Amino acid sequence: MRLRFVLGVVVFFIVAAVVLAGIMSGPGLLASGTSRGDSQTPVTSGNPIVLENAHLGTDGWKIPPGKESSTQIQAYASATSVSPGQKLTFYVSTQDEGATYSIDIYRLGWYQGYGGRLMSSVPDQAGHTQGYDDSANQRLVACRSCHVDRKTGFVEANWQPSYTLAVPPDWTTGIYLAKFTDANGTQTYAPFDVRGNSHALYVAVTPDTTYAAYNEWGGYSLYQAGGAVASDEATKIARGLKVSFDRPYAVDDGSSQVLAFEAGAIHWLERQGYDLSYISDVDLHEKPAQLLDHRAFLSLGHDEYWTKEMRDGVEHARNNGVGLAFLGADADYWQMRFEPDSAGRPDRTIVCYKVQTANKDLARDPMLGKDNTRVTSQWRDPILARPENALIGVMFSDLTHRQQGFPWTLSPLAKSALLAGTGLQPGQRYGCGLVGYEWDRVFANGATPAGLQVLGASHTVDNTNTPDSSNTTYYIAPSGAMVFATGSIYWTLALDNYRFQTDASCTGQSLVVPGMQKLMAHVMDALVAHHPARGNV
Repeated sequence: MRLRFVLGVVVFFIVAAVVLAGIMSGPGLLASGTSRGDSQTPVTSGNPIVLENAHLGTDGWKIPPGKESSTQIQAYASATSVSPGQKLTFYVSTQDEGATYSIDIYRLGWYQGYGGRLMSSVPDQAGHTQGYDDSANQRLVACRSCHVDRKTGFVEANWQPSYTLAVPPDWTTGIYLAKFTDANGTQTYAPFDVRGNSHALYVAVTPDTTYAAYNEWGGYSLYQAGGAVASDEATKIARGLKVSFDRPYAVDDGSSQVLAFEAGAIHWLERQGYDLSYISDVDLHEKPAQLLDHRAFLSLGHDEYWTKEMRDGVEHARNNGVGLAFLGADADYWQMRFEPDSAGRPDRTIVCYKVQTANKDLARDPMLGKDNTRVTSQWRDPILARPENALIGVMFSDLTHRQQGFPWTLSPLAKSALLAGTGLQPGQRYGCGLVGYEWDRVFANGATPAGLQVLGASHTVDNTNTPDSSNTTYYIAPSGAMVFATGSIYWTLALDNYRFQTDASCTGQSLVVPGMQKLMAHVMDALVAHHPARGNV
């Protein structure tokens, strides 16, 4: 009788555990869930990305309209990426001393169309006033710890630590958003990557150096000095020369460019179940050889600022058979280099003097004459003589700020096995706002890789109403590696319905382009195919 009772208790707890696991894991175990996107069927392969996306999703990662923080709460993270089991520190400033706030950490992915999963919640944190950037009035307010060098435009917040997260060992590699909410419901983000799955087929690299380059927190970026004025009258610099990771992001609710340029691609890649690892481009700089642990490299979003180590590492990977895909545009445009921050932590300060041979200002970079291979100029400049298209196939041509972009057009001359079953027709225009706001094209500069194939030839118009074009291309390197380039920052919007900002001119139009989804699926397969098979594309 006692044995029977014990067995009954054991069975009860086993059943309860199974039910609880189903509830915690969401529709992946107990139900089919509600689909929130197009009806494309995900690929399942048992890899960590597939297992992760079986968990219950939420759209709580989105900041509700009207709840975006301007000055009320601002935050940044101590690193661009972290491994499971390591610690990550957040630095938070509230406008009112003692104001409470909470932290919710989300992982971006597919999750049955919800786009994210809540990983951790930290309630009832006591806020401290550590200063803030008032971007509307172009001023830095009450930041007693801030270090500002007006000669270089360098701004560090140097805030006191607010909360240290011990990253659980079971967190899946991915792009994460820490969302900070004050007592009035005002919210802001701080993005970071979690590394892992270090021998995945694909490694997706986030362009954190470009995030920092465009960040105007404190009044300076690599594009402006002292606010919106054309130059800083006190120092005569037209733009910042050095920028820091040690400050919040001042654009897109603190998310920088993650939601604008990367989220749609992330949703689609994870919905398809691709075997992915995520790293920051800072990780790529620090250990370029890690690309050889993967079959393909994916450049996400707006990947404009590269160190010599990044460029050398990606070229070395291609030359050793690793496929490359550039999913945005304007990649590898400026060379930059790193310096330590004021606390001595390496790779927290980005240096880019933006000197050019044509401007006769190369001597502004103190590296000139010491090591010309590290002068911070355009890669296509004669001082470096490594034009981007020698690696990518195409390179940056122009941009527009007048609208989100233009339709994508399949080249009338396009012939490729990558187009099989896509239904895409030569000369036909597809989608809304898929080409822009920056785009790449083929250049006749003698550096174009042999056998470059043009898939897309889309009409564009720049800010001065000058006609231009964008090209989607690929080529097969001598190693057998395929190198694919979309030629547009917004190209991957064709893969998913999500838009951080909506273009009014696209209202009522279908956002997803199934033929371009199919094309991208063929590209993903070709990137990791065995070398002999690549001859068929």
